[in-house]
Amino acid sequence: MNNDSASIVEIVGPAGAGKTTLCQALCHARKSIHMGNFPDVRKISYAPFFFWNGLQLSPTLLHLSRHNDRKLTRREFAWLSILNGWSGILQRDLKKNKTIMLDQGPVYLLTETKELGPEYLRAPQAKKLWQTLYSRWAETLDMIVWLDAADTDLVKRIRSRDKEHIVKNESNETTFKFLARYREAYERTIYNLEINHMGLKILRFDTSQESPQEIADQLLFEFQ
Repeated sequence: MNNDSASIVEIVGPAGAGKTTLCQALCHARKSIHMGNFPDVRKISYAPFFFWNGLQLSPTLLHLSRHNDRKLTRREFAWLSILNGWSGILQRDLKKNKTIMLDQGPVYLLTETKELGPEYLRAPQAKKLWQTLYSRWAETLDMIVWLDAADTDLVKRIRSRDKEHIVKNESNETTFKFLARYREAYERTIYNLEINHMGLKILRFDTSQESPQEIADQLLFEFQ
């Protein structure tokens, strides 16, 4: 866990909850807040990172993949490699920045990979792999900020913005079911992180009730 003068914070929540808007407000409000991005597999400078972390994971993943199921996609393998080694990079970056904000960070990657990856990643044999990753990231993250809003508000926001989304053109019923599954999946990840470090701070905000600026002001106080 980091000291009081430096912290790593991830903003999570369903599409339309206001994650990007909040991150921008926080970064504009204080120079000591910096947006962090995970290693880009397309950049040659990160080739050693992906080679080394992929190599470390390969024996475990090869053993698990013996089960009759689809293989990992290249993106899923890259995400697992990031989860394996990114925490070290973030800890080094803390020397330059007092607060690192993450939009799509480890909570996002853990949830998306485990929930949507091959079935063998949810098998009992994969428990040790996930326990290692949960423990590592519970000790790296200082705070998780969960943004949410009423389903009706989220649907309006998803449909009104230019950004594409899997349920943008779906019915309200289908979208509401998707949002419920999304919340359940992320709550499982947050729970697994919490039980690995009880001091991990979880803050929850309803963006149907509070504006991005109101939430930003509360978080700026927390970051002091």
